[in-house]
Amino acid sequence: MEDSKMKHIQMKYNLLQIAFWMASCTILGYIAVFLKYKGLSNTEIGIVSGISCLMNMILGPYLSTMCVKSASLSSRKMLTLLFICVGLMFVSITFIPLPKIIIMLVYILVYSLNVSCVPFLSMLCMDLIRTGSYLNFGLSRGLGSVAYASTAMLSGFLIDLFNPVVLSIIYSLSSVVFLVILFTFPTVKDKGVINEKSSIVSIIFKYKLFFFLLLGFTFTFAASTALSTYLIDIVKNLGGNNSFYGIAIFFMAASEMPIMAITPRLMKRFNSVLLIAIAAFFYIVRNYTIALAGNLPILLIGMACQSLSYALTTGVITYYVTYHLEEKDHMMGQTLIAVMTSGLGSMIGNVLGGVISDHYGLSSMLMFARIITLVGAIIIFVAAATKGKALFKKDNRYN
Repeated sequence: MEDSKMKHIQMKYNLLQIAFWMASCTILGYIAVFLKYKGLSNTEIGIVSGISCLMNMILGPYLSTMCVKSASLSSRKMLTLLFICVGLMFVSITFIPLPKIIIMLVYILVYSLNVSCVPFLSMLCMDLIRTGSYLNFGLSRGLGSVAYASTAMLSGFLIDLFNPVVLSIIYSLSSVVFLVILFTFPTVKDKGVINEKSSIVSIIFKYKLFFFLLLGFTFTFAASTALSTYLIDIVKNLGGNNSFYGIAIFFMAASEMPIMAITPRLMKRFNSVLLIAIAAFFYIVRNYTIALAGNLPILLIGMACQSLSYALTTGVITYYVTYHLEEKDHMMGQTLIAVMTSGLGSMIGNVLGGVISDHYGLSSMLMFARIITLVGAIIIFVAAATKGKALFKKDNRYN
């Protein structure tokens, strides 16, 4: 009976991740396409993305603190409020004629609030794991990646047939599905933890290895963000179109599924820090292959390396918080992941990537991506080396 109940909850969480990443694809994956349709330049798109990420660095910890301190505000309620706000704003800028500056301001909120949902979605799963239930987060997150990929490819074809307005329609349909499933999803709230203090700053000083692994991830993520945000320019430079852009995103996101699904097994056999170091190496392979691609097939090979770079890092670092940080630090730990990657990393990649692309050309932006990829990987390698021989020993926490 208990197994049947857990399978039912696993299926619901799978569907939550699928619906969430379908909706997110329309906002994150097609930001350049949508905003160019609205008349923005690469620099303006970079400014929107960068400020959005900066906003997320402020909003993320603030919203997490609210959720931790409030006995009545669960992750489920926070997700519901955020999704409703994002949906109303996204539909508004799609269908209502507005000045460019208003579109930029509203999209900043849409982007930042959408990204702020990620730690709450992770905590829905981690709270259940903490209480002894078994949920495969990697499997669910991997299915979310496949959904993101499928939505990206479908959106590319629909945009070519119609226009970027279809993105808002896809978002609205996905959001309705997400909210319906979320309404029936069980939540866990440990009242004994609510009043214990935890903050982003305390997490950084308390868990130094965790922070430096995230710092390296920030730079590799920044490089991949720059490449992904301006991927449409890379694709068109190699002779592709919006449809191929959708296919490229599909290759990238769909490749995440296998690795994310087996992440729990990998963590039982290999040290989690070693896995993150391996992922850093494959970030070099991924970003350099994309940046140096001379044709579309090579570009797709680079996108497929997403599996052993981003997917492996994301899966491992999410579980790392649950098993290596104190219980009272879990929410802020998940938030720090979002702040350092989707916040700081995305801001570096989007703002500098856009400015460099506009003022110095696409080739200079690709050089920038290669440099910061190497910086991030080196930080991770050095942090991992501090574990010495323990780096190659299994961690019994995951058994």
